[in-house]
Amino acid sequence: MLKWLESWFGQLLLRRAPQDDPWSVPALTGAFLLYAIVDLLQALAGSSWSVASAMTLLDCLLLVLYGGLVLVIAGKKGRYVQTLTALSGTGALLGILGLPLLLLAASAHQGGEPAGVLVIGWLLLLVWSISVQAHIFRHALSTSFGVGLVVAGLHVVVAITLLEYLFPRAGG
Repeated sequence: MLKWLESWFGQLLLRRAPQDDPWSVPALTGAFLLYAIVDLLQALAGSSWSVASAMTLLDCLLLVLYGGLVLVIAGKKGRYVQTLTALSGTGALLGILGLPLLLLAASAHQGGEPAGVLVIGWLLLLVWSISVQAHIFRHALSTSFGVGLVVAGLHVVVAITLLEYLFPRAGG
């Protein structure tokens, strides 16, 4: 597992690519499970258990379907396991890094305190996350970073739109 964590950290720094790691269903399973757990912890920061569970299920389902659809459209479906492993692993690590910000923002919101610095931190983490996804999609699709950025940006827009539509005000 340590070699996978090192790889995902390398991908967070845009220094490794998904194809640098072997095709591994156990690694995918572990990464995806970690992603789901971190996603659930983030959702629980501002929502009830039932809403947080539904939000996590939707986010995980979207990650699986969107990643697969993009690769099928590009004719690169053989890269699915490595791509989803990379997206899940890096997403989990970024989620862990963002969890303290999210918890501080939730407590500041409940106390009516200003959270400007926290918002800036969250936006920086969002930009980093999109950049990492763009890097992963760029390699998975054998294309430019710009195309990867569009694919990653669209994923984020779809995810946020669906979550906001289906769970309005879930975060408070």
